[in-house]
Amino acid sequence: MQERVSEFNEAGVAVSASTYDSVEQNAEFKNSKELTYPLLSDQDAKTVKALGILNEQYEEGSRAYGVPHPGVILVDTDGKVVLKRAEERYSDRPSMDELLEDVKEFVAGDDSADDADTEEETSED
Repeated sequence: MQERVSEFNEAGVAVSASTYDSVEQNAEFKNSKELTYPLLSDQDAKTVKALGILNEQYEEGSRAYGVPHPGVILVDTDGKVVLKRAEERYSDRPSMDELLEDVKEFVAGDDSADDADTEEETSED
């Protein structure tokens, strides 16, 4: 992801990642990999559950409990989930190219809706 973060930013999207690891583990990983985006901790899997992407093959109490299905969640500036793509199997994880294209398509579609709203407002005047 780090290698592609600038492309997501250029598309108008801020990148962050979330894991079930502790804040301390995430900080160590972030520093060791020189990540420039936030790495969030969801140890209780509250966010993963709320988003409906919890990998349920791991039972509560197991070391891997809280692992989400891999994918991408796009949240707008109002905090609304506007795109969710999560794959059941880790091996089916979408490529960064696919994710970037999905995001760009969504953003372009959102811009088109904004342009249509502006045109509609202008024609009403």
